[in-house]
Amino acid sequence: MCSEKKDRDDTFLWLATYAPPKGYTTVPPGGMCLCVFLFVIRGNRVLLGKYKEHPAWEKIAGMDEKRVKNNMHGFTLPASHLKFGEDPSDAARRIGREILLLPEGLSYSEPLVQTFFYEPSAAPGEMHFDVLFFYDLVLSEDFKIGIPPWYAALDWFDTDILMNQKYARQHEDVVSAWLKKKRNKP
Repeated sequence: MCSEKKDRDDTFLWLATYAPPKGYTTVPPGGMCLCVFLFVIRGNRVLLGKYKEHPAWEKIAGMDEKRVKNNMHGFTLPASHLKFGEDPSDAARRIGREILLLPEGLSYSEPLVQTFFYEPSAAPGEMHFDVLFFYDLVLSEDFKIGIPPWYAALDWFDTDILMNQKYARQHEDVVSAWLKKKRNKP
């Protein structure tokens, strides 16, 4: 229902078998993701990582071995899809705790929300919808972060050169949107 392109401008993102006529009874053909990205900040630098082949990725971020291998070539932000029923703020803390192995009790920001709507290579001719929640975690200069065994590297990058890095998983789009939102904040 409502998967025809001509209907998209007149549909609502209500995903259920009992959706009203202007909703979707199945996921739109191009897919949809709800994701949380954690911007770990120390001074004027942001933490980026490179994946390493490790079975933990499936448990901590829902990524299978193939996806990890395909995205080991560039930097990524600590991130995860939302788990079913999970609050985005809880997901941000989960990323800190389970992906970066940070201690409990750190202060996470309120989210900035960003959406992307694009044609994915996996579904040519269809449109994919992302709803992204950006959280900041500001750490003191002396706060030490170790490299978890599922990362090949974790490095700090100055925000002025953040866009000059080689990214994986289209995280350059996420970083660009975050920088734009941060600069336009009152």
